[in-house]
Amino acid sequence: MRYYESLYIVNPNYEQQRLDEVIKAVAEKVSEFGMSVLNHREWGKKRLAYPIQKNKYGSFMLLHFETKSAENLDQFERFMVLQKPILRNQTVILSAKPEIHIEETPAVVEATKEAAEETPAVVEATKEVAEETPAVVEATKEAAEETPAVVEATKEEEATETVSKEEESESIVETDLTEKEQE
Repeated sequence: MRYYESLYIVNPNYEQQRLDEVIKAVAEKVSEFGMSVLNHREWGKKRLAYPIQKNKYGSFMLLHFETKSAENLDQFERFMVLQKPILRNQTVILSAKPEIHIEETPAVVEATKEAAEETPAVVEATKEVAEETPAVVEATKEAAEETPAVVEATKEEEATETVSKEEESESIVETDLTEKEQE
């Protein structure tokens, strides 16, 4: 398999929709010539070293593709030269397979930046929690040691309440009995 890189410059005055159409047309032609696209992305708008067709800037596009043979490479080059929106192009052979580039959406980039900004605060909060952890562990141990005493006291309190309620019930019964005897 042979790997190629094609860098082409598109008219800088094109809006994004028109750029997308040019990218799509180039990708379709690459497929039509029996080549497969590995990467195809917008590299950005850059200042040119010299004016081309009275343009000082150009939208650079980077295309990586692979093919088994270079038979259709001349036809692809001719196609690129004949395209009016493409100001210049150059295709070179690569010695190794290029890395697949994954485009990050602006939302992902923004979320990554926000996460990076929040990281120091998260680290500081984690340190604070780690510092408090021994105190929490010690308090838990003390509470665990006190638990049997609390349970015992609660049982005694319940027993005392039960005895008090029984005594109160007996006194009510005795009071009722005495009232009946007096009648």
